[in-house]
Amino acid sequence: MIRLNRVRSFLNADRIAALLFLTLVAWYGWESTGLTAALEVDVVGPGFFPRILTVIGLALGVLLLVGRSPRMNKEIEGEPGGVRSDLVALAPVLLLLGYVLVLEPVGFPVATVGFLAITFRYLGYPAWKGALLLAAGITAVIFTLFHFGLAVRLPLGVFAGLA
Repeated sequence: MIRLNRVRSFLNADRIAALLFLTLVAWYGWESTGLTAALEVDVVGPGFFPRILTVIGLALGVLLLVGRSPRMNKEIEGEPGGVRSDLVALAPVLLLLGYVLVLEPVGFPVATVGFLAITFRYLGYPAWKGALLLAAGITAVIFTLFHFGLAVRLPLGVFAGLA
């Protein structure tokens, strides 16, 4: 029973998220090792920045993993955290996962407006109308920058027939 309580106290939502983050960063670092320069005269090369991001990400992930979570501080103070608080902490990860899954079929504009509006409401924006307007404005700016400024083709999804 004592061992089970130790496992439960160690595997809270913060630590599970930290383990997922560490796994993702390690996979990113592993995949970035295959990047090679087209010309051998590049000093920095294409793999330089992914390696820096990998090192920083691993350091932050370890800090998240071993750091003391706010939930544990509440338990020390006498306010027990519950399963609901763990699910609330995992909601941003689930939102991001949903966004990634619908980005290609639905398209960047619709998926991003939906993701941002729901995220704004989750973070405490007072009204849906304002959250949707803000999300639409941010999406329009980002789409314009990528499409016209950087010439990057973003998935259009339901708007593919209009372009």
